[in-house]
Amino acid sequence: MDHVNSPRHVVALFILGHAGTGKSWLTHQFVERQHQAGRSWCVLDKDVVSEVWTGPLLAAHGHDPNDRDSPFFKEVARDLGYQSTLRVGRDQIEHGTNVVFPGPWSRELANGALFDASALGLPSYTKLRHVWLDLPLEVRKERIIRRGDPRDQWKLAHWQEYTGALRRPQAVTDGRIPVLDASLPADQQLDFLDSLIETEGA
Repeated sequence: MDHVNSPRHVVALFILGHAGTGKSWLTHQFVERQHQAGRSWCVLDKDVVSEVWTGPLLAAHGHDPNDRDSPFFKEVARDLGYQSTLRVGRDQIEHGTNVVFPGPWSRELANGALFDASALGLPSYTKLRHVWLDLPLEVRKERIIRRGDPRDQWKLAHWQEYTGALRRPQAVTDGRIPVLDASLPADQQLDFLDSLIETEGA
């Protein structure tokens, strides 16, 4: 049941894109700008929410704790991380705090849940907003190498296989989700997000 004091306009912003497009960086820049303007926003990054237990869970089942690409991770750990993130997000939204969720959210895009607050377990009054970050593949690879995250080892070691399987989600290709050029100056990207969250409608 929705909170008895449901805010009239609370936003859940999903910053989407493939690895290396700058989702986390843009998220923190955006929230900093919102706070400077006196607006209530918080960041819920799936990787941060779930990382304390994901590695130990994988290790306990005999897998590399940095693995994020094996069938075991995708079948067992992946959904738990996303569900945990959404559950924390629900509490924030019920208290009137806008939330930004950076991440791929690929399954939720494919099955349509990302366009239905109730399907995500969020309050029904939540205003859902989405943006897809886009960058050339070579730039994304440079960024992935530079950040030196052990969780990216499989991607880099199997780059052709990894990139060959990448696809833009249907919701992006059919225009339901706007595309943002992540090579634009930061101020232009942030202005784009400002205009996005101020739009009316679901």
